[in-house]
Amino acid sequence: MNHRWLMYIPALAGILVALVYPAASRADVGYVAPLDELPLTAPLSVGARAAGMGFVSLAVADDATAIVSNPAALVRLNRVEVSGGFRRSSSTVDGEMAGTSFSTELSGTDFTSVRFAYPFPTFRGGLVFGLSAERVYDLSADRLAAYEAKLPWAQGEDDGVWHQKEDYLSDGGITALSAACAVDISPAISLGLTLSYLVGENSMTLIHAVADTDDIGNDLYRTNEHMESNITGVRATFGGLFYVSDQLSIGVAIDTPTTLTFDGTYRGRQWIAPSTLPAVRDSIITTLFSDEVTLPFAFRAGVAYVPLDLLVVGVDLSYTDWSETDYAGRLAGTDTDGQRGRSLYKETVGYGIGAEVTVPSWPLRLRGGYASRPMAYDGLEVVTDRSYFTLGAGVLIDTVLAVDIAWMKGTYERADADYAFDESVDDSALIVEATYRF
Repeated sequence: MNHRWLMYIPALAGILVALVYPAASRADVGYVAPLDELPLTAPLSVGARAAGMGFVSLAVADDATAIVSNPAALVRLNRVEVSGGFRRSSSTVDGEMAGTSFSTELSGTDFTSVRFAYPFPTFRGGLVFGLSAERVYDLSADRLAAYEAKLPWAQGEDDGVWHQKEDYLSDGGITALSAACAVDISPAISLGLTLSYLVGENSMTLIHAVADTDDIGNDLYRTNEHMESNITGVRATFGGLFYVSDQLSIGVAIDTPTTLTFDGTYRGRQWIAPSTLPAVRDSIITTLFSDEVTLPFAFRAGVAYVPLDLLVVGVDLSYTDWSETDYAGRLAGTDTDGQRGRSLYKETVGYGIGAEVTVPSWPLRLRGGYASRPMAYDGLEVVTDRSYFTLGAGVLIDTVLAVDIAWMKGTYERADADYAFDESVDDSALIVEATYRF
């Protein structure tokens, strides 16, 4: 499900049904693997300029977006800066489950950022402070597109067919409220630090219905589940910027482990009509929860190369060992040694490459790039890993106002042979930001 702490929902449902009628617990197996998946392994890109250049920012950033990406790059600012923007996102999911096709589309528009940076006058080098509110995770998704399918099922020595329907919707997001400081410690080295308080909310709705078409146990089994949670957490980012020459610079950043706390309410209703029992069983569960997920260290490095005055080329690399994700709360010991969640994730190495060209005699910059952002979740077979193509442009108006636009398109495909499940996801987004420099 959305978070590790959500995994108790199918377990509760399965236990409850098993107590009512043992054969019904077989329906629990019908949940498809993505229910275990964390939506926190692919943070949003920060800044329209970086998004247009294949998410490249570590050594390229020259504005207040550096607060989140690489705080050391803030020292490049020499004017007070205020910026903000919004994102228009859309996602199309197509696939097949047990021979039945499904398709769904989601879209939404959100204000994604407000930033402020102030460079202090210094006798030598630079000293810059920054504040920002940046949407860093989007939790809105059709995480299991609605489908209806007839599934072959084993029940003891008898075989039969269940008619199954699932639908799983998630909504919400997480914003980082950040304060940053950057300073030149030498002509060739800049260091920076960002402290972030993460705050957000998430809602989830899951419908799981099974009808027994071959009279092997139950006439009908249905679960409706809804969860609302508030999310809080903390994170620190250490950044460095190193000037190798006038044309070449290197940026590095380390994100400390991020502890996210989920406090909320779960409401579930399970309805079952066993063919062998005279009465319908209707059960309702309402409970409060408080659990934690701690995301591991993230290591990032990038290079910016300026071969010509009008051209910038950048490359970023990122590494995270997601198998080090940790859990705390009532669910930490629900599986053997508490390791089930960790075993579902693997380490990833992502990269982005992009370029920016300034149009001669015009206050216009054109951008393009490509990024690979591998899937960290190991519960499904990755057929085609996640990648993005990006385009962007920036225009300077009257030397004080900059408007940047970026467009990105990403795809990936995953499968699960056990459920004859296949999904193809097509994501796209348009980011528009404005920056005013005093």
